[in-house]
Amino acid sequence: MDWKGIGTTVARVAPLLGAALGGPVGAVAGAAGALLGSALGVAPDPASVAAALGDPQTLTTLRELEVRERARLLDWQAEQLRAELDNTRDARAREVALARAGHGGAWVTGLVALVVVAGFFGMLRAVLEQPSVSEPALLLLGSLGTAFGAVVNYYLGSSLGSFRKDELRTRPEQGGTR
Repeated sequence: MDWKGIGTTVARVAPLLGAALGGPVGAVAGAAGALLGSALGVAPDPASVAAALGDPQTLTTLRELEVRERARLLDWQAEQLRAELDNTRDARAREVALARAGHGGAWVTGLVALVVVAGFFGMLRAVLEQPSVSEPALLLLGSLGTAFGAVVNYYLGSSLGSFRKDELRTRPEQGGTR
C-alpha cells in the first residue's frame, strides 16, 4: 500500500490528515506519513502505518491527531493546492505559448482530425453496404463514432467558445474593450 491508499482509509475518520497523505505533493505526503507514524508509534512507512490501521483504537488516535495538528494539516493542504494550481497554470501557459507561436503540432491535430472523420465515414459506408454486419465491425464503428464526436466537439466547441468570448470582449455596450 502507498500513502495515497492510506490517505483514502484515514480520510474516513480524519479528512484533513487523509487529504495530506493522499495529495499530489510527495513531500507533504511524506511529512504527513512521518507525523502519522510517530503518533501511532510505528515506522513512518506505508506498510507499518497500514498494519497499525487495523487496530480499532487507532481511529481515536487519528481523530485526536487531526484535532491537535489542524493548523499544520491546513498549511499542508494549502501547499498542495498551490502546487496543483501552479501545475495547471504552467500547463496552460505552455499551451498558450505554443498556440501563439503558430506551431507545436497544429497541422498534426488537423491531420488526425481529417483521418478520424474520413475513417468514420469510410467505415460507415462499408458497414451500410454489407448484407450482414459483424460485431467487430460495429465495435470499430462505435469507436470511430466516439472519436468523430470528440473531433467535432473540439473544433466546434473550442472555436465557437473562442468566437463568443472574442465577440463579447469587443462589444462596447457589454463593457468590453475594442
